Amino acid sequence: MEGYSIGDISSLLNSSTAPTATPTNDLFSATPATTPVSLDEIYAKPAAKRAKKDKKKKSEDDVLEKEEEKEDEQQGVTYQQLSAEEKLAIDKRTLFIGNLPIGSNKKQLHRVFREFGKIESMRFRSVAVSDLKLGKKVCMKANKVNENATNKNAYIVFASEECVTGAVVKNGSKIGDNCIRVDKVVKSKKEQSDDQQKSIFVGNMPFGAAEEEVREALAQCGEIEYVRLTRDKQTNIGKGFGYVKFVDSAGVMLAMKIKDSVTVGGRQLRIQRCKSKVTLENKKKISDEKKKKKEEEEEGRKKGGFRGRKSKGTDKDLFKTKSPAGKKGFKPPGKGSNKQKPISKRKFDKKVNKASKKNQAPAK
Repeated sequence: MEGYSIGDISSLLNSSTAPTATPTNDLFSATPATTPVSLDEIYAKPAAKRAKKDKKKKSEDDVLEKEEEKEDEQQGVTYQQLSAEEKLAIDKRTLFIGNLPIGSNKKQLHRVFREFGKIESMRFRSVAVSDLKLGKKVCMKANKVNENATNKNAYIVFASEECVTGAVVKNGSKIGDNCIRVDKVVKSKKEQSDDQQKSIFVGNMPFGAAEEEVREALAQCGEIEYVRLTRDKQTNIGKGFGYVKFVDSAGVMLAMKIKDSVTVGGRQLRIQRCKSKVTLENKKKISDEKKKKKEEEEEGRKKGGFRGRKSKGTDKDLFKTKSPAGKKGFKPPGKGSNKQKPISKRKFDKKVNKASKKNQAPAK
């Protein structure tokens, strides 16, 4: 300590009056009274520092989600304004991914499919929401999902069509415990006919049935390419029917043989062959034609026209047939019609004689 010599402290204690200017006075000077500090003030400063750090440090998930949300919003606004040709071009570059786990996020999908090419946008669909009044977007952001929901779907738009054809290889791979379905949004006619030949219709399923349960029930028929369950547009819950496509058409034959013994959730499935779109369109045309004929008949009845069905012949053909309508007192057959009265034997003989005389009369 500067300015200190031996004996200063002892001289201070012995002296009655304290020295006016010594460097040791500062050591024994009275310290000012300090106010107590609360725990809230102690923890307030670190919490504020952490909040600042959290704002500065953004994770990769947040960055990806915000960027893709902006792209989705821009795409949703412009997609409705595009022409049919431009929409078709976008759909050809779009990949469908089904049966994703309900907890999957965009970062996981980006890791799985980024190797096939540049990803322009990504969006989730078919999420069962707990409250429909709030809307799907609000519930998805707040994670208000239905408790019974187990899966959801997604769409990925690539930069080129070649990326989509390469990404289809991921069909049947697993993300979590779910076996995902990867398919094109736009298919050729050959691909559509192949789907029809190798697929079956499955009905009478529980509404809460999962795709994994249907896959296990029909696994004995052969290797399954994918399972597709139709869902309600508003609630995104299953409607109780769907389609199953096998790798080989022999799986369809085996499924038709055991169709009476396959159950899911305690209910016997109704299995049928898939019909082509051509036959379905023809049936619709025939049904539409029948409806038009019925409507025309009803309009004619209301206006006071014909009653019943129209005859195959024309109106002129009706007048060609000989009928006693020109005679007086004629009534059409039915109620009150003229019935032939019986005649006596004498009158009958007279008619026969007249007829015979006319035939025997010599020609002039």
